[in-house]
Amino acid sequence: MKIMIVGASGGIGRLLTKHYDTKENELFLTYNTSRKNIYPVKDAKYTILKCDFTKKQEVEKTYSNIQSLNVIFNALGTIANNLIYRMEEEEWDVVVNSNLKAVFLSCRYGYEKMAEGGHIINFSSVLNKMGMIGATNYVSSKGGIEAFTRSFALECLHNSKIFVNAVALGYFKIGMGLNLSEKIIKIIKEKIPLKEFGEPEEIIKVVDYIISSKYLVGQTININGGLTF
Repeated sequence: MKIMIVGASGGIGRLLTKHYDTKENELFLTYNTSRKNIYPVKDAKYTILKCDFTKKQEVEKTYSNIQSLNVIFNALGTIANNLIYRMEEEEWDVVVNSNLKAVFLSCRYGYEKMAEGGHIINFSSVLNKMGMIGATNYVSSKGGIEAFTRSFALECLHNSKIFVNAVALGYFKIGMGLNLSEKIIKIIKEKIPLKEFGEPEEIIKVVDYIISSKYLVGQTININGGLTF
């Protein structure tokens, strides 16, 4: 498969890169500022691309150099937490643009490169349903991703058979889940029915299922240990 991982330098991006690093795959790995964080590919053919996915010209140029794709993962995630009455416009814009506008631009220009029967998978968050004090910009952007996914999925079936779905993640032993304080981790675990952060392999199981499906359209699959439904 030819796979584009948007946000390859993040925790989810590294996990996906490692999993799909096989001789059968060709990977296109994007980063904006942290190339050093990209998983060191060993077996797959790969290309590393620098791109700010909030900028139309950069996104268009990045996809213009790719002939075709079977899968696009939009695994971007940025936070700039603050209470609304303290939040600056820039804090709102940087999160909404990095998380939501970037998905729009990736889908806008990546769609043209998708092979028939291909998959686009957007990553959302459990916080979309729960809400979180001090993270309204982040929560709004992730909720927007799920709404975007539902509508865009229908467009993709109208024009060609490309499957678009989303995965909403809870708390995992990866990425942002590793950067929380012990106090916050304890509080969150008390709210999770399984009382534990998820293993990264659970994400891979769901993603592999989505890619194998030919009847899943516009859905958001929640993986959160029962934190919310």
